[in-house]
Amino acid sequence: MQFGEALKRKFPESVVFIVAPDDDGNPNVMPAGWSMFTSKDPLMIAVSVGFPRYTHELLETAEDYVVAFPSAAQKADIVYCGSNSGADVDKVDAREMALCEPAKISTPLLEDAAACFECIPDTAVETGDHTVFAGEVVATHVSETHDERIKNLGRAWGDGPERFKTLSELLEMDRSAP
Repeated sequence: MQFGEALKRKFPESVVFIVAPDDDGNPNVMPAGWSMFTSKDPLMIAVSVGFPRYTHELLETAEDYVVAFPSAAQKADIVYCGSNSGADVDKVDAREMALCEPAKISTPLLEDAAACFECIPDTAVETGDHTVFAGEVVATHVSETHDERIKNLGRAWGDGPERFKTLSELLEMDRSAP
């Protein structure tokens, strides 16, 4: 079976931040590679989160959450937030991530994200070892300073920020690299 090789060829892929509140309303940030828009009317976006993840636990009870498309300024934030659990550390505080007020929900937005989508939970579907959480988008925001979102090139490019690139960076890359 060539599953491993086939999986590598799905890259580059989109990456999003899921911002979900804990029981005290504090935001937890988790990067996720599996997301998609599922409807235009109403506008809906879905994210797939593994059962053991702290964010999974938070999304099960959240009244709202944010899906944010990270900008180039957030490459190191993706690595940190993906390597640490919000159950153990306040990632927003540790990374000094700037937050801003949402328009219609209580969960704050990530100021440096290229785009943020305020979501109200709609549907959750278990799929194997993950749950797909679909939310209705009730408000959107775009950054005035960060307009390029990033792609994940996969672990073949490293475990740090170097594996995340903007479209502009991808177009300038040497195609013979990993």
